[in-house]
Amino acid sequence: MRDAVNMRTLLKKISTGSYFQGPDQWTNDPVQAFDFKSIDHGLQFVQKWKLKGVELVFAFKNSRTVRRVPAEKIGISYDEET
Repeated sequence: MRDAVNMRTLLKKISTGSYFQGPDQWTNDPVQAFDFKSIDHGLQFVQKWKLKGVELVFAFKNSRTVRRVPAEKIGISYDEET
């Protein structure tokens, strides 16, 4: 359970590798990225704003190492269009 508390859910722009930080703000540092807290919240944001060319990734707090969320596991496709 401790790992779940330290896990962060981030939104990453595929074309640039940058992470969502806030409205019209992207950062190359995953530590500075906005934490959606869950896959569901991240997906809702992507769907609400009709974002294309993004993917969800996981990171641990204060870590720059991220892991991609496999699209087939969450039933979406990561569209490369912008």
